[in-house]
Amino acid sequence: MDFIPRNEMQFLLNDWLEVATLADRDAYRAHGVDTFDAVLDLAADLARDHFAPHYKASDATEPELDAGTVRLIPAIGEALGTYAEAGFFASAFPEAFGGL
Repeated sequence: MDFIPRNEMQFLLNDWLEVATLADRDAYRAHGVDTFDAVLDLAADLARDHFAPHYKASDATEPELDAGTVRLIPAIGEALGTYAEAGFFASAFPEAFGGL
């Protein structure tokens, strides 16, 4: 299941936004188109395998706030755990602070 067709994503990122030019900046010097493509592949796999299977259930059972605690269907927590293990929550932070 492609949420956004890969050829459209490639066009938007590579041709229109020119993400390869990010590698000219100090923060992204260790990266390039191969790194960006690998992250997109991983994100697509996570979306397909861990988030998409329960999207209808999570729409049908909306989150509830109960005495300061948010209650969600368990599949959301499991998917977010996988997302965290893959490093996506840390991806916005510099390596010096435990990011990617």
